[in-house]
Amino acid sequence: MKKSEKLIAICIIFLVLGLSLYKNSYFYINSNMYLSSKNESDKTIYHMTNVIDSQDGKSFDFNKFTGKWSLMEAFCDKDTKIVIKDKTRINKGLFYIVVLDSNYNIVAKKNEVKENEDEDIEINIPKSDKYLIRIIGEDAGGHLNIKIKGNENINHIDFFSA
Repeated sequence: MKKSEKLIAICIIFLVLGLSLYKNSYFYINSNMYLSSKNESDKTIYHMTNVIDSQDGKSFDFNKFTGKWSLMEAFCDKDTKIVIKDKTRINKGLFYIVVLDSNYNIVAKKNEVKENEDEDIEINIPKSDKYLIRIIGEDAGGHLNIKIKGNENINHIDFFSA
């Protein structure tokens, strides 16, 4: 094998190794690319109790949540003001609440670990569309408690659906 072929092979190995390390790193989990990606197939939750589904919200205690779950969808008209009342408390891991439009563009996001936990998420809807309320976690545990004000057209999405 020539020196140039060995160098190319080594570069390819480092590239593959680097990409796999990045995808499992803190930086990838926090990236907008990951938060807004369509794939939700790799999600796990070890323990979920005290589940309360209301017409305008969702609440439950959980432990060891990893992955993405679009737990609610809302059909909103243009120029509607939506407020997500957020009383979530995270005591372990990384955890985000993200609002996505139907093209999986981020409309709003909140890092529950770094930002003010008592701060609500306010959105002025830019276009009439379907919006997803998604949670993203990495080994997260705590209590999720959100309610949506300003829209009655909300559907809940089961954890076990694709």
